[in-house]
Amino acid sequence: MRPLIVGCSFVQNLQVDKNCPDYRVIGTSGSGNQAIAARVLYECARERFSRVIVVWSGVNRIDIPIPFDVHDTFAKDDRGYPSYTFYTLLRPVVWYHSGGFYLSGTSEECPAPVRAFFKQQYLAATPRYLADLTLGAIVSTQGFLQQQGIPYDMTWIYDVDQPYSDESIEPGCGKLDRTSPLHDLVDWTKFSPHRTIYEHCRDLGQLEDGFHPEQACIIPYLNHCFGLDLKPLDPPG
Repeated sequence: MRPLIVGCSFVQNLQVDKNCPDYRVIGTSGSGNQAIAARVLYECARERFSRVIVVWSGVNRIDIPIPFDVHDTFAKDDRGYPSYTFYTLLRPVVWYHSGGFYLSGTSEECPAPVRAFFKQQYLAATPRYLADLTLGAIVSTQGFLQQQGIPYDMTWIYDVDQPYSDESIEPGCGKLDRTSPLHDLVDWTKFSPHRTIYEHCRDLGQLEDGFHPEQACIIPYLNHCFGLDLKPLDPPG
């Protein structure tokens, strides 16, 4: 059995051989934590893993599940691919994400019905509401993994206790409201005690676009924090 690593673009962008038999590495750019939780269940239903590592995303991100047949009616580009790329396909369910740089769910590329949903959710959203969505995803994922007897570890892509008011960090991250009663249902000992990926790579000056870590930073970071042996994908030639 091999380990599973799940997350958003921080995981998706890892330049490791994703078909390597040693690891299953899978992430979706812009993914929120409800979709990440759904991804864990989906992957574990298809394959037995020796260990699961979950890299949780922005607290302010919202996901919406829709049927594949509806997803298939949305606009496509000249190559036949969906024009809006921030989604996770767990067929027959497709999770649409409000994340991506500057909340891409507000962009014209986002299908109008999905964009309207995101707009209504954010108009009424409070820090507590957004925290409950994330904490609920964590609690359910931990309960599932524990029930299945699968060892697991978790971390955040950024420090959820910081407001980042003095940085240009993506608005879709957000601070975690820890007043929720769901907070005490989380086993926080399963979270890495190390500084989060964003802070670690930022302070080393190894952010490729002001937010996402460079490969030279994130792969050693994950190996150190979780005792992994991820190797960078060899350059072509």
